[in-house]
Amino acid sequence: MSSMDCCRWDGITCDGFTGHVIGLDLSCSRLEGTIHPNSSLFQLRHLQTLDLSANDFSGSQFPQGIGQLVSLTHLNLSYCSFHGKIPLEISHLSNLVSVDLSDYSYPSIQFSQDVFNMLFQNLTKLELLSLSHLNISSSIPMNVSFSSSLRYLNLEDTYLQGDLPKRIFLLPNLEILRLSYNFDLTVSLPKFNWRSSTHSLSELDLSGNIVSGGIHNSLGTTTLKALKILRLSGCNLAGPFPEFIGNLSQITQLDLSHNNLDGKIPEFIGNLSQITQLHLSDNYLEGEIPDFFSNLQMLTSLSLENNNFTGRFPSSLVNLTKFEDLSLRNNSLSGTLPEFEINSLKRLDLSRNQFSGPIPQSLRHLLNLTVVFLGQNKLSGEIGAEMFSSMTNLSILDLSDSALRSCRVKDFPDFIFNSKKLWILDLSENEIHGQFPKWFGGLSALKILNVSHNYLTSLGHLPWEKMMILDLQSNSLGGPLPSPICTSTSLYITNLSCNNLSAEIPNCLFTSANLNILDLGANNFHGPIPNKFPKNSALEHINLSKNQLEGPIPSSLVNCTYLQVLDLENNKICDTFPTWLETLQELEVLILKSNRFYGPIVAFKKNSPFPYMRIFDLSDNSFTGSLPTEVLKSFKTMMNMDAHKSGVEYYGEATFLAGSDRVEASYSGLYVQSIILVLKNQETKFNKILKMFTTIDLSRNKFEGEIPKFIGDLNSLLLLNLSHNNLTGHIPVETKNMTTLEALDLSFNHLTGKIPVELAILTFLAVLNLSHNHLVGPIPQSNQFNTFSNDSYLGNSELCGFPLSNEWGQHTPVSSVEQEEDEPSFLSEMTWQSVLIGYGCGLTFGFGIVYLIYRFERPRWFIDSVETITHEMIYILQRCRKRHRRNFHRRRH
Repeated sequence: MSSMDCCRWDGITCDGFTGHVIGLDLSCSRLEGTIHPNSSLFQLRHLQTLDLSANDFSGSQFPQGIGQLVSLTHLNLSYCSFHGKIPLEISHLSNLVSVDLSDYSYPSIQFSQDVFNMLFQNLTKLELLSLSHLNISSSIPMNVSFSSSLRYLNLEDTYLQGDLPKRIFLLPNLEILRLSYNFDLTVSLPKFNWRSSTHSLSELDLSGNIVSGGIHNSLGTTTLKALKILRLSGCNLAGPFPEFIGNLSQITQLDLSHNNLDGKIPEFIGNLSQITQLHLSDNYLEGEIPDFFSNLQMLTSLSLENNNFTGRFPSSLVNLTKFEDLSLRNNSLSGTLPEFEINSLKRLDLSRNQFSGPIPQSLRHLLNLTVVFLGQNKLSGEIGAEMFSSMTNLSILDLSDSALRSCRVKDFPDFIFNSKKLWILDLSENEIHGQFPKWFGGLSALKILNVSHNYLTSLGHLPWEKMMILDLQSNSLGGPLPSPICTSTSLYITNLSCNNLSAEIPNCLFTSANLNILDLGANNFHGPIPNKFPKNSALEHINLSKNQLEGPIPSSLVNCTYLQVLDLENNKICDTFPTWLETLQELEVLILKSNRFYGPIVAFKKNSPFPYMRIFDLSDNSFTGSLPTEVLKSFKTMMNMDAHKSGVEYYGEATFLAGSDRVEASYSGLYVQSIILVLKNQETKFNKILKMFTTIDLSRNKFEGEIPKFIGDLNSLLLLNLSHNNLTGHIPVETKNMTTLEALDLSFNHLTGKIPVELAILTFLAVLNLSHNHLVGPIPQSNQFNTFSNDSYLGNSELCGFPLSNEWGQHTPVSSVEQEEDEPSFLSEMTWQSVLIGYGCGLTFGFGIVYLIYRFERPRWFIDSVETITHEMIYILQRCRKRHRRNFHRRRH
């Protein structure tokens, strides 16, 4: 029967003479399960083409019998979710012309160093090799022999290390080279002209690599004339705009974002008439944006966000017929906005500038708009419902923090009701009162909602089921959390801080498998913290501060193995120090301030608990015994931290750095973190906190004994507060080694002896409080010590010298009761009043960049369209979490 003739089946190709099966294409066939080593697939010894791509074999190891298919010329097993190691036998398939094993799965396919090397050594006919997103985790040997036939090489995001062999740039037929996101890979481009045969190179992507020695302008003269796509994002390029770019006459896509370029955009960019995508975001470019865009009629995407541009909106941008994506976010542009004539425009981000005047009326005619960011400008006037009602494809709308009168209504604009595709809505920092309208629950596409800093009173009528990110902080919400919140299994970030919510926290809130950030700070929750943290919890940030919570810290918190921040400040928690927290090896911030903790801190089992701790605050409790020396000794991030290697990175921002810090590439502004310090009775809010910010606050407890000499080893510590304890002995001379220390408070103890003269070398010390001890002798004299006032030394009757008014500091004694009332210790100098992660109740998620969603894992330029994210949001977040966890494991090694 003809139906039994396999050569007639879809996806099968047979040799016309022998009848042997030579081609098998089952791509996108929804196949799943396991491919066993003895599968009949490996009996097809005449098979030349095998394509199983885009199926789900997540339960299967990489096919170990693949080496039996000796006739293979084309192999495509991409995006099949295989795991395990690739067998050495794959390098024996010497006839292979194309190999694509790319994947996103976790745990990913792994190459051993030997297999990886042999792949290049034996496959001499290879023209296409794509291994993107696999785990190679090795270097390419300098003496490796690449196939001279190689045209396409994709080793993107494969954890390559070491130096890239320069000979890779000399391959005669190479057309496409992608090496991006290998953060430990050093690339040095040849200083000489590459061989004439390399004129065929049309795409070069080195984004996220370490580009050593920069890029020489000679490359643009003759070498890269055929180049159409150049991506050098995040390559640490510095200085003025590279001149060789002006010679790339065929360039269509140029990405120099996330570098340190400065100066102005050169006029020669206006001569690149073939360019379609120009991304220069996240640099230090300045001056006016050149008005040459009328020459760039092919332009579809322009990103100049996060620079220092000034001046007016470039008028030549308003009539480009193919223009789809414009981002000028976060500059200092001013003036009024022109009327737009770009009917093709889909994404418009003008937020975080100083634009003034009305919103252009022409926007209502741009029916293809899907993304609109106009927030945080000085726009004024009214916005009628008709302005956005005709935008049937609108998925993201941000009108936050402007002077638009329509945003000061006490209800939600009616046009939202008709926006069936709206999936991100930001109306933060306005004057919306009352409840969500009943129709709000019918916004089935809505996944991200920011209505923070308004006057909402109820959590009713929200579309809980599909909600992924919810920011309702700083409203007037009251009563208990509604039961529908338990039906939301997709919540990734929840911020309900700074409201009047009460009752007990429902158990279900902690059992979600997806919840990553939970902020319930500054409410009126009471009762115990639910002991319901599930195994493999995804929680990384927990803020329950400033409530009325009681009881001990729940032991199931040990299941939150990815937890970085735990803030329980200002509750009624009664417990000894939970030493079992040492199992949370990723913990960076622990704040137990102002509770009812008691007893000594002893009995740790691990040699190095809390290796990544940066902020450790146990102040205002009843801890006793000696200072927790063994714990403090484990704070490796407070010792010899290299500020240059760690880079300027902040909590809550995406960073793309090499090594262990890569794990911080996460939320990218979706959840802003801040801190409020009290400096000399004056509150100071820091909206961003450097990762280099380190502090230990053990004040207002009952610790006793001497300050250990090893304290000097914490030479990257910025703030140290041991005040209001019962400490005795001398101030350790070793404190001189704390060279980054900016604030030191040892007041209200029983310290004796002299102030070590060696402390005079602490040139960064800006705040010092040694008052109310039993110190004696002269105060060290130096430029730094000469800046401290009498208050730094009060209550030490045997101290003498400047700045004390009497020679021996014989000021009027103050009783201990008066001291406690009149001298608020570090509260007059430096202490925590609020903590991290938006706990200051004055911050928002910062939805201004919706692209943040895909910057969870990649910079903005990784994904080309918001639409892709719209349809694959859940998939990306799940994949992001897997990648994030994989990075945690890599960080430990």
